[in-house]
Amino acid sequence: MRSRVLSLWLPNLATDRIRHQSAPRSVPGSAQGRPEANTGPIATFAAERGGQRLVAVCPLAVRAGLRPGMMLPDARAMLPELAVHPAAPEADAGFLERLAGWCERYTPYVAIDRPLEDTPADGSGALWLDITGCAHLFGGEAALRLDLLERLERRGLRARAAIADSPGAAWALARFGADDAAIVQPGGSRAALGPLPVAALRLLSEQALMLERLGLARIESLYPLPRQALAARFGDDLPRRLDQALGAAAEPISPRTPLPAHRAQLGFAEPILQHEALLPVTRTLLQQLCCGLEAGSAGARRLVLAFYRVDNSIESVAIGTSQPCRDPRQLARLFAEKLDRIDPGFGIERAILEAEVVEPLLPQPLAWRAMGAGDLDQVRDLAPLVDRLSNRLGSDAVVRLVPRASHIPERAQRKAAPFPVARSQPEARLAQALAEAPTRPLRLLAWPEPIEAVAPLPDDPPVLFRWRRALHKVARVRGPERLAPEWWREPDADQDAATRDYFAVEDTQGGRFWLFREGLYLAEAAMPRWYLHGLFA
Repeated sequence: MRSRVLSLWLPNLATDRIRHQSAPRSVPGSAQGRPEANTGPIATFAAERGGQRLVAVCPLAVRAGLRPGMMLPDARAMLPELAVHPAAPEADAGFLERLAGWCERYTPYVAIDRPLEDTPADGSGALWLDITGCAHLFGGEAALRLDLLERLERRGLRARAAIADSPGAAWALARFGADDAAIVQPGGSRAALGPLPVAALRLLSEQALMLERLGLARIESLYPLPRQALAARFGDDLPRRLDQALGAAAEPISPRTPLPAHRAQLGFAEPILQHEALLPVTRTLLQQLCCGLEAGSAGARRLVLAFYRVDNSIESVAIGTSQPCRDPRQLARLFAEKLDRIDPGFGIERAILEAEVVEPLLPQPLAWRAMGAGDLDQVRDLAPLVDRLSNRLGSDAVVRLVPRASHIPERAQRKAAPFPVARSQPEARLAQALAEAPTRPLRLLAWPEPIEAVAPLPDDPPVLFRWRRALHKVARVRGPERLAPEWWREPDADQDAATRDYFAVEDTQGGRFWLFREGLYLAEAAMPRWYLHGLFA
């Protein structure tokens, strides 16, 4: 696929920033959508070359005859109503950085276009947007460009944009081309660049001036000249810039932020105004993202969810996980605790979910064979708790977790002394021994084994049970002891997430067993089942 690059140029970034930040906030889409706090001419100035000189001037001041580099007293004499502000390059750079983040609604490949070395500061700014494979999401390249410019115009920012096969061609057309030729069809850069001046090749001012004096004022006049002759006369920079503009030499764009490994987005025909709609949107995005993670045998460690509002502002939340995760339910539960921080404002029109940190995550059967089932189960069971505590309290607050911290028996073990009496003691003594016996058996089975049990009523202890083809008649019972699933796990996360009622029973032969009924009658989806989990003697 041929690359497609959009060059966005804001010639009046400094003065538009001042006008935008001083304007009162208005409802987007209203009759007075563009802020109009200061409609007069604006300029910025700085102390240089022995006096205070203009650095950036707005279009109104330009029409009045003001130019960058003019002395401030002369400018005030020519235009008394001129509003002047000290130049703030750091504030302009920060504003451009935030604007670049906003432009990521169109593509994750957004880079800041740095000015040429010998270009004096003029209060302008520019961005690169690599829209390869992204334009169809907005109805095509023309619709994407128009949407971008209209949104900036409503924000009070004047801009020009051009789309071409290479960054050099897009840069030249955005600054020197006509609006009706701002989109160059694939393979048409050579013809589109021909009539433009040589300064459109991003040359140093001295090189451009020298070429013009030699009669090589337009780019098309350089086409028939040999590259070696150009390099010998003007240096290697000229043929390199020419090849980059024509797409003959590579010029990769480095995005301002690392590209996300996986990304999902949703656009809305009508802006979302209700806060309750954010969680369903988040779940839909997680379903899309986790499908991609599963296809790549990966899991997310850090995710960022950004909501783009109609007033061109961004609200975002981020979550992290202790282990790679691609379970949409677990991730949605972490996001749900932070969505209350999101203010829909005048409406949210787009949501983008990015997995910034991704690690390999094998399917569970492969992971069991590779890591051992027991250790993996402990990490898997504790991961939701670690994630919820870390996102609530901060990652630094969760410093240490005790292994086997679960209260589910097969996930928690401890040592206990044997029964204090023998089986030959009197009946009353045996009953007392059973009452004083440890609540956990001496021997815990690796996994609970299903049994057949008979109970008089659904919630009563068993009177008979069959285990390993042997029938046992219950003589004494202690219990029940109810163990519910861990609070930090989803109710239907796995087969172990049902309520258990444990009973310590002794049969007529003196054998002591630890049984439990899994599930509650008429309260949980599955029918209750009986299991034997341990032996007391």
